[in-house]
Amino acid sequence: MSVHADVVARRHGHRRRAAGRRAAATGALGAAWLLLVVALAPTAQAGSGGIAAPIGDCAAGWVCGWTDPGYTGVASLVAQDMPRYPETTAYVGFNGGSSVWNSARTWRAGGRLWGRCVTVYNSVGYSGRRLTVRPDQGVPQLPAAFGNIRSNRFHTCRLS
Repeated sequence: MSVHADVVARRHGHRRRAAGRRAAATGALGAAWLLLVVALAPTAQAGSGGIAAPIGDCAAGWVCGWTDPGYTGVASLVAQDMPRYPETTAYVGFNGGSSVWNSARTWRAGGRLWGRCVTVYNSVGYSGRRLTVRPDQGVPQLPAAFGNIRSNRFHTCRLS
């Protein structure tokens, strides 16, 4: 082998080894990044009865209703008492809803934990069948006998 060919061969071998080290480092960095993302990703919290929370879909302070079970489909949000949901697309998650989640706040007072519970009703004017949903809890599938949510009322509730 000539000196030039030897230098070229070594240089290419060096490049291949360097490329292999870069690929290994990139792969290790990618694996580390994936591990970090998984470790820091929001996890579903279990509410009463092991009800999984929706991830990232219901902002703090709101009650959210979805058109499909399991907190999926079209979402609607409310943060105040609603004696009747208007027939608009803004409230389709309640008018045609199948699941509901309460992201309202909690606080401590007098050594006890309190929260902003919401009672949902299957009729307008806070009447008919009702379900009370505590903060950070939900109903992933409204019972067929309940029907859809037609009104809701917030109230303070003692959690512990």
